[in-house]
Amino acid sequence: MRRLAPSPPGSFLTGHLDRLRHDVLGLLKDATRDHGDVVRFRVGPLVMHLVNHPDHVSHVMIRNRKNYDKASRSSDCLSLICGESLLTANGDVWKQRRRTIQPMFHREAIAGFIDAIAACTESMLDVWALKARAGEPVDVASEMMLLTFRVVGRCLFGADLEKEGKSVEHAMHVMVLHTYRRWRSVLNAPSSWPTPGNLRFRKALAEVDEIIAGLIARHRKSPPARPTLLTMLMDSRDAETGASLGDAEIRNEAITFLLAGHETTANALGWSLYLLDRHRDSATAIREEFEATCGDRLPVMSDLPQLVKTLHVFEESCRLYPPIWAMERHVVADDEIAGFHIPKGSGVIISPYTLHRHPAFWEQPEEFMPERFVKRDHDAYYPFGAGPRFCIGSEFALAEARVILPMILRRFEMEALPGQSGEAEPAITLRLKEGFKVMLKER
Repeated sequence: MRRLAPSPPGSFLTGHLDRLRHDVLGLLKDATRDHGDVVRFRVGPLVMHLVNHPDHVSHVMIRNRKNYDKASRSSDCLSLICGESLLTANGDVWKQRRRTIQPMFHREAIAGFIDAIAACTESMLDVWALKARAGEPVDVASEMMLLTFRVVGRCLFGADLEKEGKSVEHAMHVMVLHTYRRWRSVLNAPSSWPTPGNLRFRKALAEVDEIIAGLIARHRKSPPARPTLLTMLMDSRDAETGASLGDAEIRNEAITFLLAGHETTANALGWSLYLLDRHRDSATAIREEFEATCGDRLPVMSDLPQLVKTLHVFEESCRLYPPIWAMERHVVADDEIAGFHIPKGSGVIISPYTLHRHPAFWEQPEEFMPERFVKRDHDAYYPFGAGPRFCIGSEFALAEARVILPMILRRFEMEALPGQSGEAEPAITLRLKEGFKVMLKER
């Protein structure tokens, strides 16, 4: 007889839908605490298993990955934004796109991005200085969205997108919440129906599509001297047919990297600043390390290996508040994990949010302890995924953090406005629900 994994109490009709919609992080934490490393959930007729052990992650993402593909409900929802792309594709399509885009994130390419990251950050800090002198608060979570969007524009698209930043920030927030709400629901109106949610989503998507269409048109009319993500996509050819990508396919990858390239990093930076406000000793350590390494000048690629305390703070922030808090796979054929039946057609969830708090792998898991990352071989650390689909932009994000965080701390002291909850808002990514507003003081 097939052995079913344990399951928390739920409704006879809807299963765990109510808590999934209103307290999904609490549901996952309680489930792993009370029921172990494989937990069965039901949302109406849909079955999902949360697996919460490094061995299970390796089984799903590496050893038996062919049985766990991206044809999941979450990918179906994300495809409303980015179609078939590196984020949602399977098989040969995914392999070809990965090969095409990978050179954009080689170490040599990232080294060429550092000047742009530093310049964009310095420009933001000059505006902050005016606000500090005027006694105006700054929402650093929002500011990180604007900054990383501008960085992605400069580094990946060869364009200054500063003036589009605010509209894209709002549009992305609308889109990620809409797709997440569709994922966590049993029944959704077809995306073609003119419901209020669908109309808001279409309007937001149209705004972003217009920006991307303009970038593609400018690249076709006047190709830049330096390769960009768009030129790599435009120049790519199918290995067998020699066919090039059409504008729709290029658009899908472009919007994927706008979403994954600025949304996730911005959230990680926002959480880092939130934690640094609460742990001033770590802020001081980053500042002193940066001043000893760079003095008054802007950082360059060769400085990054010396900025280890900054790296550890960012890694610890991504442990506590991983930007991608859950990853879903579709089960192709019946399987077994830890002796429990995993049925064909169900979903498997890997949650870095819960795995990063597993007491068997993390000492004082709820505490902010950057020094734990002096040790480099953490078995239960998956902020960038695992296996062949390990995040292509991980090194880019780590480089951004080691430039942006110390540059902020070198110029400013931050003081959080009172009454802020620091509550996490889970959608596709894990945001600070109400932002994070601070008063700035120039140093």
